[in-house]
Amino acid sequence: MRPLHHPAIDDIEMTSVLYALADPVRLGIVRSLSRDHPVSCVGACIDEELPRATLSRHFDVLRSAGLVNTVKSGTQYLNTLRCDDLERRFPGLLRAILAGAAGSQPTRKPSAKPAAKPVAKAAPRGRRAEASRTPPAKARA
Repeated sequence: MRPLHHPAIDDIEMTSVLYALADPVRLGIVRSLSRDHPVSCVGACIDEELPRATLSRHFDVLRSAGLVNTVKSGTQYLNTLRCDDLERRFPGLLRAILAGAAGSQPTRKPSAKPAAKPVAKAAPRGRRAEASRTPPAKARA
């Protein structure tokens, strides 16, 4: 098994952090990790019913961005938020993001698109339209 990569503090980039937090599921994971220490991958996503492969991918993105520290403990991986490292690298960023996201919940994309409403055709306009609406002269009695 390959070792898990955790970027050094100086290698954490703002764009990577913001990209990782742009996903509502990952933002929910970070919110969950900010309350508890340490948490397993499945424990951090108790509200989400996601396949393990999807959870693994989300944690990989968070770890690569420098948001999460993951250590193996027996058969599970335990995750902690790298609050101190992020505070040193980008002072106040994580607190501001978590404060802004405190009232929002992760939203799932709908599984099916709602049915489209029928669109009424617009009436033709102009002289041609008026001519097409009036019956021909021969048809008039």
